[in-house]
Amino acid sequence: MMRVLVDSDVVIAAMLDNEAQTPECKVVMQALLDRKFVGVTTPVLMANIQHILGRKWEVKKGAPDRPKVIRAMTILLPLFTMAPVDTADFYASMASGFVDLEDGMQHFAALRSGKVDAIVTCNGKDFPKAATQLEVYSPADFVTDIL
Repeated sequence: MMRVLVDSDVVIAAMLDNEAQTPECKVVMQALLDRKFVGVTTPVLMANIQHILGRKWEVKKGAPDRPKVIRAMTILLPLFTMAPVDTADFYASMASGFVDLEDGMQHFAALRSGKVDAIVTCNGKDFPKAATQLEVYSPADFVTDIL
């Protein structure tokens, strides 16, 4: 079964229903729920999702709806296999052609883990072909080409 690092932007777009790519992101997330592929994430991606949800789901300025965020994370976490992030992934990103160093770090963590065949992201431009050693799909391309 294909193992796919699902970028935080895909998860967030599906959950918040506020992006142009939301319909395709929802299809990707439903396929993950249906176990049509193995979803992989990193602690950094999950922390980013948790942070963004907290900012979007505020009960008052600066105060997240903590129970709502916890419910969402409790549903999300079991859907994914966790790929660890190591110091080497940061150095590999800095030495690479990635302009977005955080995306580079995710790429190298996924690559080093050996648990990932491809990446699905809404920001394909952040994964330049010259620097990327994994297949990178937009949500729409993943739905069309893989699912």
